[in-house]
Amino acid sequence: MVTLQQREIHINVRDLVAKYGNFTAINGVGFQVHRGEHLTLLGPSGCGKTTLLRCIAGLETPVSGEITIEGRPVFSSNSRVNIPPERREVSMVFQSYAIWPHMTVYDNVAYGLRIRRLPEKDVEYKVMHALELVRLKDLARKSAAKLSGGQQQRVALARSFAFDPRVLLFDEPLSNLDAKLRAEMRIELKEIQRQLNITSVYVTHDQEEALAISDRILVMNVGFIEQVGTPSDIYDRPRTAFVADFVGAANIIPGCLRQDLAVDGVVAVETNSRNLIYCAKPPNLPDGNINVSIRTVYLDLLREKPLQDQNVWPVRVARKVFLGDFIQYILDWQGGQLVARKPPIETFNEGETLYVKADPRRCVIVG
Repeated sequence: MVTLQQREIHINVRDLVAKYGNFTAINGVGFQVHRGEHLTLLGPSGCGKTTLLRCIAGLETPVSGEITIEGRPVFSSNSRVNIPPERREVSMVFQSYAIWPHMTVYDNVAYGLRIRRLPEKDVEYKVMHALELVRLKDLARKSAAKLSGGQQQRVALARSFAFDPRVLLFDEPLSNLDAKLRAEMRIELKEIQRQLNITSVYVTHDQEEALAISDRILVMNVGFIEQVGTPSDIYDRPRTAFVADFVGAANIIPGCLRQDLAVDGVVAVETNSRNLIYCAKPPNLPDGNINVSIRTVYLDLLREKPLQDQNVWPVRVARKVFLGDFIQYILDWQGGQLVARKPPIETFNEGETLYVKADPRRCVIVG
């Protein structure tokens, strides 16, 4: 089986800079997307992810850098290359569905193929194949104006890949759907991407969405790349406090390294309140300030003090918030407050005194 790293590089972005007037939206970004990979650009509003996607599509012109698709430059400031969007053979699915309400479902999907002057026999084959993949084949002759929001999004998706683009680009395509439908469409979209084996780049600010559908995630912040990795890498091994805090829920605890207490692959961090947190030793210790990230789901709450003494502290339940699938506990701790999220199986009461335990392997040192 060919691993992701062994696949051919399909998109290569080098030292890309994009500006709006004096504002730098993308600041020297570089990354690669492998053939057949689904890469998600994740970050808060204004971090530059949509600008980066539009640069790949050719809808925005960078100031400098280079973008290649299948080894061919589509933008290069050094070579003065800027291939127009219609010649990059990429397809983009926008946040708005952008379907034509006066057309049928079939004609919406066929539009791009007819623009390319394909024979009608080929148009019919490609349209029906695309509609079958999105489970709308039976609605081919229905007016697009009579479709639900989820069905309209499926039409936009079918139209995007019907003409066999080299790359699919998605700009927050599910953000207009309700929560339940959005969760269903994530699964369908990922399955379609796998069936087509097409390279895709997806923009979202929804962390759960990124974790659910991505082969790899590229986390952005104020025009820079914070980290690139698999969903499990990003969640369990964040490199910076920003990534730990933005992706999932985590306790971020500042402190200083205690090299004298390191033993057997475990290092200690002393917090400002003189608590010691034992952590798995990272491959490279970050420069400058040290923080410890502990995911809220990885904190164990106990009524009896455990035998182990590493990473065990007394706490008091200050607040308890029921959130359906889990209960969030705000815990008064000597170092301030901790947040723990636990399933509603064994519950604890506000005001109750407990012990909190953290496995050193789940305590991650970040910059």
